[in-house]
Amino acid sequence: MKLITATLVAITGLGLCAAPLALAEDDSFVGKWKFNPDKSQLNGLTYKVDQPGTGQLKFTFGDYTETFTLGKEHVSKYGNTWLITQSGPNAWKWVQKRDGKVTSDAMWTVADDGATSTYVSTEMRPDGSSSHDETKLKRTAGGTSGLVGTWESTEIKVGSSTVIEMAKWGGNGYSMKSPAFREETDFKLDGKDYTPKGPRVAKGTTVSGKAIDAHTMELTYKLKGKTTETDRWELSADGKTLTDTINFSGESKREVDVYERQ
Repeated sequence: MKLITATLVAITGLGLCAAPLALAEDDSFVGKWKFNPDKSQLNGLTYKVDQPGTGQLKFTFGDYTETFTLGKEHVSKYGNTWLITQSGPNAWKWVQKRDGKVTSDAMWTVADDGATSTYVSTEMRPDGSSSHDETKLKRTAGGTSGLVGTWESTEIKVGSSTVIEMAKWGGNGYSMKSPAFREETDFKLDGKDYTPKGPRVAKGTTVSGKAIDAHTMELTYKLKGKTTETDRWELSADGKTLTDTINFSGESKREVDVYERQ
């Protein structure tokens, strides 16, 4: 589970001119795929919270940082509006909006001993559906109390799984759709940048890709020219499972999302 929204990656290489065509001509990736959180590896990512000034908090995830003032709306680099208020000595309410509409209503609560915390959120999606999620974290550095410190996720419960749809596009490319988020990414495996579409796609987002082999492709997401994540999609030998291994820029640990063919 990502506490922030991330974007696609551009990958180019020498001597790979024939590989994109070989993969694109194969329809193995085409179909409807449902996310299986029980088979995925979502834990182990690190989030850091600092206090640069009075009434301020600085949130860091890999190379991504945001500094905001408690009780004041803040527009993030991805175009979302954050409003964080402290609702108790160990609790912080996080409300995110997009174009004035609430997309996430969450509470981050630190345990009395300061060693663990829980981030409980209700995520609202563009199609009208929602998901009630819960992330448990442990403190790995930064004191013994309060929110300031370094936190590592240890357990994640996803309330409602999403589905992605993959279709052929442009002869030798793919169209990847997320109906719940009304997002669509059309791309070819040629290393060129393409622009995803959707109500929550940040301005300046691009994606490019390349074929690794007949059952693996790699996508690179960028925001205004800066790489934010690299996704490696690998199809199982029986064609029933699609695994997305995500490398976030600046984050040493990976997230592994597993999808099953419907």
